Amino acid sequence: MHTSSPIHAGLSSQFIAGAVSRQHFPPDDLPEVAFAGRSNVGKSSILNRLLNRRNLARVSRTPGRTREINFFLVGTQGRFVDLPGYGFAEVARNQRLVWDRVAESYFNERRSLRGVILLLDPRRGLLDSDLALIAYLEERGIGFLPVATKIDKLKANPRRQALIALAGQIRESTRLAMAPPVAVSSLNGDGVAELWQHLEKILGDG
Repeated sequence: MHTSSPIHAGLSSQFIAGAVSRQHFPPDDLPEVAFAGRSNVGKSSILNRLLNRRNLARVSRTPGRTREINFFLVGTQGRFVDLPGYGFAEVARNQRLVWDRVAESYFNERRSLRGVILLLDPRRGLLDSDLALIAYLEERGIGFLPVATKIDKLKANPRRQALIALAGQIRESTRLAMAPPVAVSSLNGDGVAELWQHLEKILGDG
Protein backbone atom coordinates (compact mmCIF):
# COMPACT_ATOMS: atom_id res chain seq x y z
CA MET A 1 0.00 0.00 0.00
CA HIS A 2 1.23 3.50 -0.81
CA THR A 3 2.77 5.02 2.30
CA SER A 4 1.06 8.39 1.91
CA SER A 5 -2.60 9.27 2.37
CA PRO A 6 -4.95 11.98 1.11
CA ILE A 7 -3.76 14.09 4.04
CA HIS A 8 -0.48 14.27 2.07
CA ALA A 9 0.10 14.77 -1.61
CA GLY A 10 0.41 11.93 -4.08
CA LEU A 11 -2.35 9.40 -3.32
CA SER A 12 -4.80 8.87 -6.13
CA SER A 13 -8.24 7.29 -5.88
CA GLN A 14 -10.54 6.06 -8.61
CA PHE A 15 -13.99 4.50 -8.85
CA ILE A 16 -13.59 1.11 -10.53
CA ALA A 17 -16.96 -0.64 -10.55
CA GLY A 18 -20.42 -0.83 -9.09
CA ALA A 19 -21.34 -4.50 -8.85
CA VAL A 20 -24.82 -5.93 -8.52
CA SER A 21 -23.62 -9.52 -8.90
CA ARG A 22 -20.37 -11.47 -8.57
CA GLN A 23 -19.93 -11.37 -12.33
CA HIS A 24 -19.34 -7.62 -12.05
CA PHE A 25 -16.61 -7.82 -9.40
CA PRO A 26 -13.19 -6.63 -10.61
CA PRO A 27 -10.37 -9.23 -10.75
CA ASP A 28 -9.51 -10.69 -7.36
CA ASP A 29 -5.89 -9.57 -7.64
CA LEU A 30 -5.35 -6.69 -5.16
CA PRO A 31 -5.74 -6.53 -1.37
CA GLU A 32 -9.09 -5.07 -0.35
CA VAL A 33 -10.63 -3.61 2.77
CA ALA A 34 -14.42 -3.51 2.94
CA PHE A 35 -16.47 -0.79 4.62
CA ALA A 36 -19.69 -1.91 6.31
CA GLY A 37 -22.24 -0.23 8.53
CA ARG A 38 -25.85 0.70 9.05
CA SER A 39 -27.37 2.72 6.28
CA ASN A 40 -27.41 5.96 8.27
CA VAL A 41 -23.98 5.71 9.91
CA GLY A 42 -22.17 8.02 7.47
CA LYS A 43 -20.22 5.43 5.48
CA SER A 44 -20.07 7.38 2.22
CA SER A 45 -19.05 10.55 4.02
CA ILE A 46 -16.16 8.74 5.73
CA LEU A 47 -15.02 7.26 2.42
CA ASN A 48 -15.07 10.66 0.76
CA ARG A 49 -13.08 12.12 3.64
CA LEU A 50 -10.49 9.34 3.52
CA LEU A 51 -10.07 9.69 -0.22
CA ASN A 52 -10.15 13.49 -0.13
CA ARG A 53 -12.86 13.52 -2.78
CA ARG A 54 -16.14 15.30 -2.17
CA ASN A 55 -18.44 13.04 -4.15
CA LEU A 56 -16.44 9.93 -5.05
CA ALA A 57 -18.70 7.82 -2.83
CA ARG A 58 -22.28 8.94 -3.31
CA VAL A 59 -24.12 10.12 -0.21
CA SER A 60 -27.75 9.07 -0.47
CA ARG A 61 -30.54 11.14 1.03
CA THR A 62 -32.50 7.95 1.48
CA PRO A 63 -30.57 5.53 3.74
CA GLY A 64 -30.67 1.94 2.59
CA ARG A 65 -31.29 2.72 -1.07
CA THR A 66 -27.89 1.69 -2.46
CA ARG A 67 -27.85 -2.05 -3.11
CA GLU A 68 -24.61 -2.46 -5.04
CA ILE A 69 -20.99 -2.92 -4.02
CA ASN A 70 -18.72 -0.08 -5.10
CA PHE A 71 -15.01 -0.69 -5.68
CA PHE A 72 -12.41 2.09 -5.45
CA LEU A 73 -8.77 1.79 -6.46
CA VAL A 74 -6.60 3.52 -3.82
CA GLY A 75 -3.09 4.32 -4.96
CA THR A 76 -1.91 1.42 -7.09
CA GLN A 77 -1.86 -1.53 -4.73
CA GLY A 78 -5.20 -1.74 -2.91
CA ARG A 79 -8.94 -1.21 -3.04
CA PHE A 80 -11.65 0.13 -0.77
CA VAL A 81 -14.96 -1.73 -1.10
CA ASP A 82 -18.18 0.06 -0.14
CA LEU A 83 -20.77 -2.54 0.88
CA PRO A 84 -24.52 -1.87 0.99
CA GLY A 85 -25.79 -0.52 4.28
CA TYR A 86 -27.65 -3.01 6.42
CA GLY A 87 -29.65 -0.87 8.83
CA PHE A 88 -32.91 -1.42 7.01
CA ALA A 89 -32.40 -5.13 6.39
CA GLU A 90 -34.53 -7.61 8.27
CA VAL A 91 -32.80 -9.44 11.10
CA ALA A 92 -33.86 -13.05 11.63
CA ARG A 93 -34.87 -14.48 15.00
CA ASN A 94 -31.41 -15.93 15.59
CA GLN A 95 -29.98 -12.43 14.95
CA ARG A 96 -28.07 -13.46 11.85
CA LEU A 97 -27.92 -10.70 9.30
CA VAL A 98 -30.18 -11.17 6.30
CA TRP A 99 -27.43 -9.82 4.06
CA ASP A 100 -27.91 -8.67 0.52
CA ARG A 101 -27.01 -11.57 -1.76
CA VAL A 102 -24.27 -9.72 -3.59
CA ALA A 103 -22.61 -8.72 -0.32
CA GLU A 104 -22.80 -12.28 0.97
CA SER A 105 -21.24 -13.50 -2.25
CA TYR A 106 -18.43 -11.01 -1.72
CA PHE A 107 -17.74 -12.18 1.84
CA ASN A 108 -17.87 -15.85 0.93
CA GLU A 109 -15.69 -15.79 -2.17
CA ARG A 110 -13.37 -12.76 -2.15
CA ARG A 111 -9.87 -14.05 -1.43
CA SER A 112 -8.36 -10.56 -1.57
CA LEU A 113 -10.36 -9.33 1.44
CA ARG A 114 -7.97 -8.36 4.25
CA GLY A 115 -10.48 -7.02 6.77
CA VAL A 116 -13.64 -5.02 7.36
CA ILE A 117 -14.02 -1.46 8.61
CA LEU A 118 -17.17 -1.63 10.73
CA LEU A 119 -18.67 1.84 11.09
CA LEU A 120 -20.71 2.40 14.26
CA ASP A 121 -22.58 5.31 15.81
CA PRO A 122 -21.25 5.60 19.38
CA ARG A 123 -24.39 7.45 20.46
CA ARG A 124 -26.42 4.27 19.86
CA GLY A 125 -23.90 1.56 20.68
CA LEU A 126 -24.16 -1.86 19.10
CA LEU A 127 -27.62 -2.56 17.73
CA ASP A 128 -28.95 -5.98 16.82
CA SER A 129 -27.98 -5.51 13.17
CA ASP A 130 -24.39 -4.66 14.18
CA LEU A 131 -24.19 -7.70 16.43
CA ALA A 132 -25.56 -9.85 13.62
CA LEU A 133 -22.86 -8.67 11.24
CA ILE A 134 -20.17 -9.22 13.88
CA ALA A 135 -21.43 -12.79 14.35
CA TYR A 136 -21.48 -13.23 10.58
CA LEU A 137 -17.84 -12.10 10.31
CA GLU A 138 -16.82 -14.25 13.26
CA GLU A 139 -18.27 -17.37 11.65
CA ARG A 140 -16.03 -16.71 8.65
CA GLY A 141 -12.97 -15.66 10.63
CA ILE A 142 -12.89 -12.18 9.10
CA GLY A 143 -11.26 -9.55 11.30
CA PHE A 144 -12.72 -6.07 11.58
CA LEU A 145 -11.76 -2.63 12.82
CA PRO A 146 -14.54 -0.79 14.71
CA VAL A 147 -14.79 2.88 13.75
CA ALA A 148 -16.98 5.28 15.72
CA THR A 149 -18.45 7.91 13.39
CA LYS A 150 -20.04 11.32 13.90
CA ILE A 151 -17.99 12.02 17.03
CA ASP A 152 -18.31 15.75 16.36
CA LYS A 153 -21.90 15.45 17.57
CA LEU A 154 -20.72 14.59 21.09
CA LYS A 155 -18.97 16.84 23.59
CA ALA A 156 -15.77 15.63 25.27
CA ASN A 157 -17.17 13.82 28.31
CA PRO A 158 -20.16 12.15 26.60
CA ARG A 159 -17.82 11.17 23.75
CA ARG A 160 -15.37 9.51 26.10
CA GLN A 161 -18.15 7.66 27.92
CA ALA A 162 -19.75 6.52 24.66
CA LEU A 163 -16.44 5.20 23.33
CA ILE A 164 -15.73 3.32 26.57
CA ALA A 165 -19.18 1.75 26.46
CA LEU A 166 -18.81 0.82 22.78
CA ALA A 167 -15.41 -0.75 23.40
CA GLY A 168 -16.91 -2.80 26.24
CA GLN A 169 -19.76 -4.05 24.07
CA ILE A 170 -17.32 -5.12 21.38
CA ARG A 171 -15.08 -6.98 23.84
CA GLU A 172 -18.11 -8.87 25.12
CA SER A 173 -19.21 -9.77 21.59
CA THR A 174 -16.09 -10.92 19.79
CA ARG A 175 -12.35 -11.46 19.81
CA LEU A 176 -11.91 -10.52 16.15
CA ALA A 177 -11.76 -6.74 16.62
CA MET A 178 -8.36 -5.56 15.37
CA ALA A 179 -8.16 -2.64 17.83
CA PRO A 180 -10.33 -0.53 20.13
CA PRO A 181 -12.78 1.75 18.31
CA VAL A 182 -11.18 4.51 16.26
CA ALA A 183 -13.15 7.75 16.68
CA VAL A 184 -13.59 9.64 13.41
CA SER A 185 -15.48 12.69 12.15
CA SER A 186 -16.09 13.16 8.43
CA LEU A 187 -17.07 16.77 9.21
CA ASN A 188 -13.83 18.04 10.73
CA GLY A 189 -11.41 15.22 9.94
CA ASP A 190 -10.73 14.16 13.54
CA GLY A 191 -9.30 10.63 13.65
CA VAL A 192 -8.77 10.33 9.89
CA ALA A 193 -4.97 10.15 10.18
CA GLU A 194 -5.23 7.37 12.78
CA LEU A 195 -7.72 5.47 10.63
CA TRP A 196 -5.36 5.73 7.66
CA GLN A 197 -2.58 4.17 9.72
CA HIS A 198 -4.80 1.17 10.40
CA LEU A 199 -5.89 0.94 6.76
CA GLU A 200 -2.34 0.94 5.45
CA LYS A 201 -1.42 -1.81 7.89
CA ILE A 202 -4.47 -3.93 7.00
CA LEU A 203 -3.81 -3.67 3.28
CA GLY A 204 -0.11 -4.27 3.73
CA ASP A 205 -0.54 -7.37 5.88
CA GLY A 206 -1.66 -9.49 2.97
